[in-house]
Amino acid sequence: MSASAPTWAALRVSALSSWVTLLLAGCGRGEPTSTPMHSDANVHGAVLLVAGLPLTAEEVAPLSADILALYPEYSTVHARRLALTNEFLPRLALRAQDPQGWSRAREACAVAEELDSRASAVEGGFHSLGVGLWSLARHLPEGAWSGPLELWGRWVRLRLDGKVPHVDPRLEVLRLSLVEFPFVATEESALRREAAIDRSALTLLDPAFAEAVPEAWKHRMHATTP
Repeated sequence: MSASAPTWAALRVSALSSWVTLLLAGCGRGEPTSTPMHSDANVHGAVLLVAGLPLTAEEVAPLSADILALYPEYSTVHARRLALTNEFLPRLALRAQDPQGWSRAREACAVAEELDSRASAVEGGFHSLGVGLWSLARHLPEGAWSGPLELWGRWVRLRLDGKVPHVDPRLEVLRLSLVEFPFVATEESALRREAAIDRSALTLLDPAFAEAVPEAWKHRMHATTP
């Protein structure tokens, strides 16, 4: 997988979604996955479930805060919407559709050694790095390898090698060392992402987060409330 993550253009619902959805519908995509994948499905503080996998407000908060730092004119609901649709809903949907691949990638990431010799050097702001990777990296202490960090379709280890700060976070530049452990191949990542979203049932537990999920996504993911 390329060291560069999706650009800020990914903070808009891709036009790819529409034709992939139609393609899957025509081919028969089956029932959405709704069975809880593990015993944490009812974890305290969960605001929604994707195929039974929980998401808490605390998990969403850092990325939402960074989106608001980039665009302070956005509402909290809109920042959550972008965080959900561009990172957390795809992340959980891909995990639900391939739990074994997700677990293998996580384990490989956790036990990886000699990271310096395996790392790719990447540099840029949120546009070139992708807002998910940028948000994870900008809060790290400089010079030390992170533990395993999750992005959709991959686990990563990061080292923040340098930062050119700016009063406007949109002009902030990060220098990173990156080691990736993907469980979704680069050449099929877009298709796998969209198919996983369509196949994963969404359960909305918190009205504030239900408001943040676009109606089109609720329809795609057969959203229900308890």
